Amino acid sequence: MARLLTNTVLLGMLSGAVTAAENTSEFPNFTLHGVLDLRYQIMDAQSGELQHGLGKFRSGAEGDRLRVNEAAVVLQTRLSWDWSGTFTLKYADKQHNPLDLTEAFLSYRPVSTSGWRIGGRVGMFFPPISLENTGTAWSSPYTLNSSAINSWVGEELRSFGGEAQLSYQLDSGDRLGLFAAGLANNDATGVLLAWRGWSLQDYESTLQDRLRLPDNIGIRSLFPRQAAFTQPFVEVDGRPGYYVGLNAEQANRYTFRALYYDNSADPSAINNGQYAWHTRFFSLGLKAELPWELTLISQGISGRTSMGDIKDGKRAVDVGFWSASLLFSKSFGNHRLSFRHDRFGTDENDYLPQDRNSENGYAWTANYNLTLAQRHQLNFEVSHINSNRPARASLGQSSNQEETLWQVAYRLFF
Repeated sequence: MARLLTNTVLLGMLSGAVTAAENTSEFPNFTLHGVLDLRYQIMDAQSGELQHGLGKFRSGAEGDRLRVNEAAVVLQTRLSWDWSGTFTLKYADKQHNPLDLTEAFLSYRPVSTSGWRIGGRVGMFFPPISLENTGTAWSSPYTLNSSAINSWVGEELRSFGGEAQLSYQLDSGDRLGLFAAGLANNDATGVLLAWRGWSLQDYESTLQDRLRLPDNIGIRSLFPRQAAFTQPFVEVDGRPGYYVGLNAEQANRYTFRALYYDNSADPSAINNGQYAWHTRFFSLGLKAELPWELTLISQGISGRTSMGDIKDGKRAVDVGFWSASLLFSKSFGNHRLSFRHDRFGTDENDYLPQDRNSENGYAWTANYNLTLAQRHQLNFEVSHINSNRPARASLGQSSNQEETLWQVAYRLFF
């Protein structure tokens, strides 16, 4: 009933917004955008998150399927010259609540009459890590599946918080900036990296989401208080987290971003089947526009996540993680061709060797898309992953797996 009421309220808000947009051009005013994403997939992959498996795609099997991958609407409100709001409501295949929020935040960005600019936002939003997911509803103009880093950001790195920004524009046109945020409701961040590992998919978690943990690899026997799922937006210990970072950019030339994140969670805390995972990492990203309309995007991340009690100076789970990606994309008229290489890995230094959380692997993704009339986009994509994860032996599988996913997508942007 609560979910139905929430959906009804959200739909009412959107309906009212559209009506307001039609009736006034003064503050507040509204704009509504969205995307409909239909997919045909041919898979040769192990069971993924949707089947409680250790496959590297969200869903795995041998065969093909046709489905509505996602339908999302983004409502943007202009409340004054300085204040605005963004609300993204999404349906996705096998989403826990069929209709739910992925983002909802207010932004403050006053008009500046000098080189200095201040700004901020408050609510639920993605941390500024991805340089690829810049499209409507956090979609990517380059590929269907996100990189390993951005797959994790979209699925697990979720929170509520407030972010402040300060920047200065030089005479050369370069803009240098600092940003920092205080965060809450992100204590389960890290559980998927430790117990399932890296993945390649395009799912963004929603406010009321529940993400399935792998079955039959010993999680429930070692940690009987852990639920069979994880909740991305959960507060366990009452401790706030934070991130800080810097940014350098020049429009249409380059963007460089560095960030340090620490959710400051208490690794010994647990509440309602959800452990608090202390997760901290560094992130670097570079996007550059090269000659011949060639775009380069590279991202890297390195960090650690831990939970549970301490024995002999070690936690029950203590996993180091890293990943890096390199994407080249070339546009020519309405056509775009993109190639990306991902590498990823985890290691462990805890007192439970039977809880096997190490892995390493790499992935290749190639995508061609054609955009017609600025609204209709056809995508053809293939992703291939080679990974080694010893925990697969618990499922009777070889620890080394090669998985391939072919996708044809029709996207309607409005």
